[in-house]
Amino acid sequence: MGEAIFSKTYVGDALSSWQVVHEMSSHIVGGALVVRDSDRRDWHLLGLHDSAFLFRMVRMRCVLRFFPTTTTNFYIHHYGSLDVAEIALDGTIINRGISHTISINAHPDDTIEIDVSFLSCHGSLSIGCSDNGRPVYAGTGLEQFALLSVLVETFDAYPELSRTPAEERITLVDVGGQGGLQLKWMLRADHITPVVFEPLSSEATVIRQTLDRIPGAQVVEKALANTSGPQKLYITAGSYCSSLREPNFEILQNYSVARVFNVVSMQEVECVRYDELFRASAVPSPDVIKIDVQGLEYEVLLGFGHLLESCLAIELETHVVPIYRGQKLIGDIVNILGDFGFALRQLNQVPHFDGDAVEFDALFTKRRDKVATLSDLEKRKFAVIIQALGILPYP
Repeated sequence: MGEAIFSKTYVGDALSSWQVVHEMSSHIVGGALVVRDSDRRDWHLLGLHDSAFLFRMVRMRCVLRFFPTTTTNFYIHHYGSLDVAEIALDGTIINRGISHTISINAHPDDTIEIDVSFLSCHGSLSIGCSDNGRPVYAGTGLEQFALLSVLVETFDAYPELSRTPAEERITLVDVGGQGGLQLKWMLRADHITPVVFEPLSSEATVIRQTLDRIPGAQVVEKALANTSGPQKLYITAGSYCSSLREPNFEILQNYSVARVFNVVSMQEVECVRYDELFRASAVPSPDVIKIDVQGLEYEVLLGFGHLLESCLAIELETHVVPIYRGQKLIGDIVNILGDFGFALRQLNQVPHFDGDAVEFDALFTKRRDKVATLSDLEKRKFAVIIQALGILPYP
């Protein structure tokens, strides 16, 4: 795997860096981290978070000792309900999961050394217990293992993230990328070419630090709209509510969430139409678009122009009442996308407004008749996209 980019051994008190994530208890005894599961039916995991793990090949070498009270197997987990590996007390590999390599060495002092490598598409690592292929189980509350040391190393994952041929990769355009990619796309990093738009330079810099590890990824420090040129960005107390539209407190004042919409500053940002960038060969044609721009969804869609004709799916946040001044509502979105062959496939309420149905995540795909005319390549991409979005195939 080449030279390690990150390397750290957790031993002694440093083992306490592995924090309880789900239904476990742990404490340092004699330089080892002693771990118990619980009697609740759940995951039983310890976790460690660092952006150094994201979109990297990870090697973990764990040295541990089981107890006479042990009733489970040692388990390595990947965020998103993915198994990395499960190893029994005697060193038998119960589940290879998504691991690339596994080696097991039992030592005369009753310790066992487990060395695993895998592609990590999340910034967290998790270890814990599994009950013979069932990582969600009700435990005993007894001591399961003592962790003596954990070596974590990361390596460049370019070969693994490049294994999908360029023509098969899905171009994901993420408009309003604060916080990085959604989990469903992170887990498919080897199948996508992400293009993320984030107008705030500080946020774009943070995203770029990890997104650049994906082949072909771009972070564009511009806001998308239906016209090009500078516009005023209203920066709110909750930065995720910032928008090119002013918050509408005639409606927001009725909800407890109103305070996060308070405008704390304003900043001029450069806006551009997506189709103009495409004509300049600065960005690719999108296969799937995700939009989270707080009230400017309609204008962003207009800015894609004719490129919506070849786009396969769109996920966006929309509203049934104008929480931003002058914004278009869900009916307007359905109408414009209908003109480009899209159908509304799912509408999921976002519970931010004290029980009222105000905000929704809306999922659109090409209509059934349009899907029937797609090329074989487009149909393969469409299948991956709807699986990621949690949409059932057309009958």
